[in-house]
Amino acid sequence: MTIKKHNQRKAKLTTYLAQLDEFNWHHPTQVSEMADSQHERDNRTYYLAQISLILFNNYQQSYMKIGQMLNMSSRTARRLTIDYEQEFGSLKGIMEELQNGKDW
Repeated sequence: MTIKKHNQRKAKLTTYLAQLDEFNWHHPTQVSEMADSQHERDNRTYYLAQISLILFNNYQQSYMKIGQMLNMSSRTARRLTIDYEQEFGSLKGIMEELQNGKDW
């Protein structure tokens, strides 16, 4: 993989991860009230699992690499790929769903 493609993919991944905080962007006054919301934690975990599954299945990334990209431990990345089933075919599908505000 060339450096340019690697940087482009990293930039896209950063954009997708930023979408996980979409609720916080649109409702800044409610962030502190909902910080401990189980629903919010479940949504974040679900989307992190979906991104992990795509990186693992589609891009053959190791748990260590997934953990580094998503800023979590390799053990957490492994657990997420085992506990969840892949429901998206690409990172683009996740981004579209997050932009549409589903479940937020």
